[in-house]
Amino acid sequence: MQSPKQKNSSRRKKRSRKGKGKSLVLSLEEVKDKVIWLLEEANRLIREDYELAQEYASRAKRIQMRTRIKFPSQWKKRFCKHCKIFLYPGVNCQVRLSSTNKVIAIKCSECNKYTRIPYYHKTEGYDERFNQ
Repeated sequence: MQSPKQKNSSRRKKRSRKGKGKSLVLSLEEVKDKVIWLLEEANRLIREDYELAQEYASRAKRIQMRTRIKFPSQWKKRFCKHCKIFLYPGVNCQVRLSSTNKVIAIKCSECNKYTRIPYYHKTEGYDERFNQ
């Protein structure tokens, strides 16, 4: 008599892998263009259709992470570091400038957490030391 494990293993069917792993191959430039287009569309649509804009932004983020390309600098800080949603000032985040701490504080209205980005004023001594 066979044990239950042997019965189950003999009945298993192997799944075919038709269509798996076949994907469209794009160059890195085409991928960057697609990511930038998705982000621009998300930025344009966020006031009209919030859910679609978030979907476009999350697609762009997934493509960027999968292909390991860098976001352009103007789009890098547009995602919440905590809940990963696409931020648009006045719609789903608040932006404050603090002159005492030299910080840009971005408060996400979804998770109510802050992201602080430091900024510095260039001084004459700073420029002279590093331009030599």
